[in-house]
Amino acid sequence: MQAVRYRPEIDGLRAVAVLSVIIFHLNNRWLPGGFLGVDIFFVISGFLITNIILSEIQNGSFSFRDFYTRRIKRIYPAFIAAVSLASVIASQIFLYEDFNQMRKTIELSTVFLSNIYLGFRLGYFDLSANENPVLHIWSLAVEEQYYLLYPLLLIFCCKKTKSLRVLRNISIILFLILTATSFLPSRFYTDILNQPNTYYLSTLRFPELLAGSLLAVYGQTQNGKQQTANGKRQLLSLLCFGALLACLFVIDKHDPFIPGMTLLLPCLLTALLIRSMQYGTLSIRILSVSPIVFVGKISYSLYLYHWIFISFAHYITGAKQLGLPAISVVAALTVGFSLLSYYLIEQPLRKRKMTFKKAFFCLYLAPSLILVGYNLYARGILKQEHLRPLPGAPLAAENHFPETVLTLGDSHAGHLRGFLDYVGSREGWKAKILSLDSECLVWVDTTLADNPLCRKYQDEVEKAEAVFIAQFYDLRMGGQPVPRFEAQSFLIPGFQARFRETVKRIAAVKPVYVFANNASISRSPLREEKLKRFAINQYLQPIQAMGNIDKSNKAVFDLVKDIPNVHWVDAQKYLPKNTVKIHGHYLYSDQDHLTEFGSYYMGREFHKHERLLIKSSHGCALQ
Repeated sequence: MQAVRYRPEIDGLRAVAVLSVIIFHLNNRWLPGGFLGVDIFFVISGFLITNIILSEIQNGSFSFRDFYTRRIKRIYPAFIAAVSLASVIASQIFLYEDFNQMRKTIELSTVFLSNIYLGFRLGYFDLSANENPVLHIWSLAVEEQYYLLYPLLLIFCCKKTKSLRVLRNISIILFLILTATSFLPSRFYTDILNQPNTYYLSTLRFPELLAGSLLAVYGQTQNGKQQTANGKRQLLSLLCFGALLACLFVIDKHDPFIPGMTLLLPCLLTALLIRSMQYGTLSIRILSVSPIVFVGKISYSLYLYHWIFISFAHYITGAKQLGLPAISVVAALTVGFSLLSYYLIEQPLRKRKMTFKKAFFCLYLAPSLILVGYNLYARGILKQEHLRPLPGAPLAAENHFPETVLTLGDSHAGHLRGFLDYVGSREGWKAKILSLDSECLVWVDTTLADNPLCRKYQDEVEKAEAVFIAQFYDLRMGGQPVPRFEAQSFLIPGFQARFRETVKRIAAVKPVYVFANNASISRSPLREEKLKRFAINQYLQPIQAMGNIDKSNKAVFDLVKDIPNVHWVDAQKYLPKNTVKIHGHYLYSDQDHLTEFGSYYMGREFHKHERLLIKSSHGCALQ
């Protein structure tokens, strides 16, 4: 068998894929299905890798060492350079929580597991999707996982069974099984696999790579057989090309079964297009035009750098949609760094001969350790900065009373520490704050039966004289915009009814005080302080309130207003409405949490006008 020949039209198809992704990321309204470029890449990758391995196996020249040496040289140096640039920039302008999430993504990307982390770790303080500069590297993790697994199947079938038909049949079975997993209910992924965001899941992406691999295997089994007539090839090629381009405009990211069945159409069209183009068609002439082929050749670097600069532009401006000046800067930086990467990293290393050991240590292990080490060092510096008290802000009000009140909730209970200490010190009590596990924010399940996991919290309630409840209600019941990436993963089914039942049970034996929630804002005000160092804070958009907090709080108030022994506490109304800064101090630490000063200030203003605990009560045990 001859070596796999270079096909410029495939580089042209890569150009279509990467330009689709870039346009989608710049403005998804311009090309709603532009995200399909990643899926086109997957098919191309599966096809080329399988073709190369099969060719080498049949020539008797295949070795895993050579294969993975080429993979390291091709993928890793350009990748590590790009994410290193992202790390250095982020360490200078990101807040601690933002940098820490990016750091974890990068650390796991060095062992090709970033997609699993992103699917699992939809953390409470995660960056929004368009501000995470390494979000896009999940696709590289999927590819590398495939490169680790599928060659083993190729070797087994070619050396043990001596039959490409067996390989084809096994691949088809795997393709069908993995595709069928897209029909599994979402609870299977959230409750069993602990992967609330299936978009990054390898098992749902492998069918796309398998489509390319099956094309390569089919091509080998069809060698020497009569091919389709030229007229039919031309028609098939043009139909596939046209339909694939149409998918980029018609398919939307919110369509059902993404990833899964919906993505099979563009993947199969890509495979058919690659197949039909190998005989010479009009599509080849279009995709083989020199400028298009060149874009395809630098497509890997374009993919690496475009999102890094787009996300930093979002972070620096705070804008959800970039304007023309920002897009122009992003485009210039992307092209410039991509060309540097292609000519200074990709091309020289591709041509250089290396042993597997040298490639592994010099191109993979050493750069990975240096990058991880730098990020850990930067995290330490940012953590010290994060924990340092803001100038002039009180650490806490002095409160030496015994803890007789219990505060239950999530982090929106936790940030009331300054408020509770101040008010409690004036009224003669102190509150203990208990952060609940997410499944225990409501203590009853969907059938209104007791949740056994939450018994430990009920035991704490029995010891308290009164109970405060504070939560990020909008995050759990929906209906309002919230500053969370993949916010739907935080929703609690039937939250309103279950929350009311929980409050009702506690109020049967203890006085309950339900706190109104504070407004969420469009970005963290502390970001401005970081950007000031480089005189780029001027590009930040003004902070705005998200949603309608009065409407949201009224919905919660209506749930509990008629329950005996329940009191409504609206302390947030004492926060300024048109500013996040007072007396030179910030009130918010991020988009929805108060600073220590903000919490203290709210308590001070509340105490001027109201009393919190109406009376002291020694309740009996919960039943």
